[in-house]
Amino acid sequence: MSTRRLILLALACGLAILIAGGVQLLRISNNEAATLAVGDSAELATVGATLSSAEVADGQVRVVVRLRQDPSASTAFEGGLVGWSLLTGGLKEPVAAVKEDDGTVPSCDALTVDPGSTAECSLAFPVVPTRDGTTYVTFSFAGSSATWLLGL
Repeated sequence: MSTRRLILLALACGLAILIAGGVQLLRISNNEAATLAVGDSAELATVGATLSSAEVADGQVRVVVRLRQDPSASTAFEGGLVGWSLLTGGLKEPVAAVKEDDGTVPSCDALTVDPGSTAECSLAFPVVPTRDGTTYVTFSFAGSSATWLLGL
């Protein structure tokens, strides 16, 4: 094979790589996934989720969430701790129930939300975020997910 053909083949490969990179950048820029703030709501299939508050206490990150089940849903949402994660220096799963000091916010452990109703519950994660990183809480349900940035 001659040198000219090799150079033309290399140019064609480079052009193909540039085109593929441009297409990927367009796909990424059109991604609707945005990071939410504490207090913001997200709709995931038949469940609406709002992260109401977040705090660090007793070596844990504690969050209070409000879940709403769509009235058109055929069954109750029985989520509990499933689908929730904390991202701070790695992925952390929630631990057992937060002990309620005043009984106003129950744990999400055995939460059931009937169609058309709303419930508020608390989650605890067994880690204190480091000051040199960013801390996020994510909720995944029915193939969708939402991410909240915690200002801790």
